[in-house]
Amino acid sequence: MQETSLTRQDEKALKALIDWWAEAGLELDAPIVRARPGLAPAPATPAKPRAIAEPPRAATAAAARAAGFGSTPKAGPGALEAAAKADTLDALKAVISEFEGCALKRTARNTVFARGHAEARIMVVGEAPGRDEDEQGKPFVGRTGQLLDRMFAAIGLGEDDLYISNIVNWRPPGNRNPTQEEIAICLPLIERHIALKAPEILVVAGGVSAQSLLRSQTGITRLRGQWADYKLRDASGKETGQTVPCLPIFHPSFLLRQPASKRQAWADMQALESRLKDS
Repeated sequence: MQETSLTRQDEKALKALIDWWAEAGLELDAPIVRARPGLAPAPATPAKPRAIAEPPRAATAAAARAAGFGSTPKAGPGALEAAAKADTLDALKAVISEFEGCALKRTARNTVFARGHAEARIMVVGEAPGRDEDEQGKPFVGRTGQLLDRMFAAIGLGEDDLYISNIVNWRPPGNRNPTQEEIAICLPLIERHIALKAPEILVVAGGVSAQSLLRSQTGITRLRGQWADYKLRDASGKETGQTVPCLPIFHPSFLLRQPASKRQAWADMQALESRLKDS
């Protein structure tokens, strides 16, 4: 009797497991239950039909805003409208510090505006602040900033020879890349920043900044080292017809992960040095 009782419990547990698999959408053949002497075979449990999975929905700007990304009617003016009010770098810094249209600001410690000399010939634009930048409120500090400084120092340029910023002024959580929605929101701010700075040469560090500012789909491995024309825009966001020589380079964080690419980075620095001597 004891053996019969245990066998029935095993059969009940097996049936419950098969039912659970069927609920999870797994297609199973009818189970084979071998009859013990004196026991009738358990009836086969038909598998339930698998539910057809709903195809993933494409992300949209409206969906992103509904999820809390981007500006909302209560967030005040958009970036283009806000940036248009600034006619100096100091005024733009104040505008960006007060801007509430980007959700990244709600998770960042500080607004990261710029470092370096406002009258420098060269403006460097990176991607987004990391942890060290968020803590100090300055772009390109910590290991990436130290490497960036050494790269320019190798061709005789110090901090006073550079003016450095990012396309996004707030750190994305976890040091991830900014999303396309976040970049689109902040792009008028950095474009106004470049227009007010009016550098002689623009250096864009990393694929995110190069593709965003140059309106390109080409990857950084093909863009780097190739001079391009950055098109300046006025306060309304329209092209002015003026351009700035622009040199895309690898981001220092990439070089820290891929030190073999420093040889190409050195070639880019030499190209910049040659351009400075010729201008």
